[in-house]
Amino acid sequence: MSDQVVHLRDLLAPSVVSLVASFQMGRFAWAVGQARRKFKVPVPQTDGDEGFVRVFRAQQNTLEFAPLFLPCVWISSLFVHPVPSTIVSLRYLYARRQYFEAYSKKAEDRVPHFITAVKCFQILLVMSAAGIINLSLKEYAGVDVFGKVVDFFRQYIPQLK
Repeated sequence: MSDQVVHLRDLLAPSVVSLVASFQMGRFAWAVGQARRKFKVPVPQTDGDEGFVRVFRAQQNTLEFAPLFLPCVWISSLFVHPVPSTIVSLRYLYARRQYFEAYSKKAEDRVPHFITAVKCFQILLVMSAAGIINLSLKEYAGVDVFGKVVDFFRQYIPQLK
């Protein structure tokens, strides 16, 4: 078995991303409350004025993606590397913010931001799967795919040595 040690510094970046995501979801929930008051939609009603419905749907869609996004942040950070995972994750969160703001104003404007967020999620998903597959192959078959890729690039890029 692998005897790699995980240090707290390795957990810092995915922790920050998780905290930012939590704040973002809280902010979106607050915006739904504001929209309820503005458009006079009582709790627990989830329909009414189109303006309220857009804000509510933007928040709900973000919540629907959270249980998919957050595990991929952690898995890709731990099994690949925290830096690329964090960069992609922060881009995802920024796209989610743009999505929420666009959807809240005009439903059609949300699409490009949704596509960006989905692409970021897909990158995190692939990174997560690749990291798990690499560790599994390394542990149980003695094949280090990532190591072979790094060795290949070190042959041609002297700065990596």
